[in-house]
Amino acid sequence: MLLIVSVARGDPSKKVKELPECEICGEESDKIIKCKSCGAKFCEDCGSPIEKLCEFCAEEEEFDEEDLEDMDEEVKSDLEDDN
Repeated sequence: MLLIVSVARGDPSKKVKELPECEICGEESDKIIKCKSCGAKFCEDCGSPIEKLCEFCAEEEEFDEEDLEDMDEEVKSDLEDDN
């Protein structure tokens, strides 16, 4: 009977843990990932858990890859013009 009363009143020694909050959208999530580039803590909806990149760093990385491809094409074009 004592156990039932204790459970009914709530056990003050057991604190309810709050879920961590996504630094990008502000939502609470049970799974938070830390961005390997900038260190932001984000939920699965605000980045790539597999790559461990928040949406902002993922966009920057994608942009950098496109720039690199464009530069490669310009270099090839310049080399062809020299020949």
